Amino acid sequence: MKTLNSDLSQIMKSLADETNLRLLGLIKLHGELCVCEFEDMLELPQPTVSRHLKALAYSRLIQMRKDCKWRYYSMADCPEFVDEIVNIAVEHFGIKKRECPKKCGEK
Repeated sequence: MKTLNSDLSQIMKSLADETNLRLLGLIKLHGELCVCEFEDMLELPQPTVSRHLKALAYSRLIQMRKDCKWRYYSMADCPEFVDEIVNIAVEHFGIKKRECPKKCGEK
């Protein structure tokens, strides 16, 4: 069993937010996404997406890598119960893997 890398109450708080669950579901299906891809898929403004990604990163549920000025997010090594909750969220919200029309750096 994987150990908790963060405070359990912070993880549970992050998992209690619908937008966070949708973001985690998209990351799980796509493997890695940039903020602009989340914006398009969830139809949310960039500041909202960034705020939620920051909370997920603080909970250590996701990790970030930088490529030039772009930031890409992927799942962190999480305990099994987190993976199970994300799977339930994918099914519950009907999250599907799809191509994002806008790629980072494109206008």
